[in-house]
Amino acid sequence: MAAAQSLLSAAVRQISRSAYGVVVNPVRGFQVFRIDGYSWSKNLAAGDRITSGGFAVGGRNWYIDYYPNGTDTAKDSDAISLYLRLAATYQEQRVRAEYKFSLLDAAGNAAYELPAATSIFTSAAVNHHRDGGEVADVGVGLAEFVTKEELERRRETLLRDDCLAIRCDVGVTELGVLAVAPKESHHNSKRHDDGDDSDWEGAESRERRRRQPLDDKEYIRRTLAKNRRA
Repeated sequence: MAAAQSLLSAAVRQISRSAYGVVVNPVRGFQVFRIDGYSWSKNLAAGDRITSGGFAVGGRNWYIDYYPNGTDTAKDSDAISLYLRLAATYQEQRVRAEYKFSLLDAAGNAAYELPAATSIFTSAAVNHHRDGGEVADVGVGLAEFVTKEELERRRETLLRDDCLAIRCDVGVTELGVLAVAPKESHHNSKRHDDGDDSDWEGAESRERRRRQPLDDKEYIRRTLAKNRRA
């Protein structure tokens, strides 16, 4: 029995070719979350949070959650908790992000900070069958960012005028489309209107060569030679 011929080497009228590119870039941003009346915030129940307004980084919205008495609803914590949360979307998303929290002094300098960390963030899916419209989400962060005792000890620096200033830096990667496919001509050769091609022979020959479809090797070469940045 004869072996079947390979479809990849078969003669065809016209081969279908395409090229598609993406570019991956780092993006970063930050938000300063200012809380005036820090001392009063400690009256919130254990597990309650104060949430910042949303801020955009990498085409997604983020929130900072400040827990004055920790995230455990059973008892007050000796430390404040800080969490970064990915905004809810209609479809669940997972994003790897690097983040860092710091507390600022009155001049805007980082007076207290912990090392940056990297984690996978999952957005809560909007659910219209639940009260509030979305599933509760605690995000990712630090359950014991800094003790209340340390804050009070450094009140002149970290709590000037009873103001707590939190900075959160976020870094992610962002995908963009990169046009890499070479342009190809599909026009037919032109002829002189009066039927006399003698004066056009040289120009038409050059035009025909210019309009000739690229061979596969040249097509790929031009694809790879395209500017690699979006």
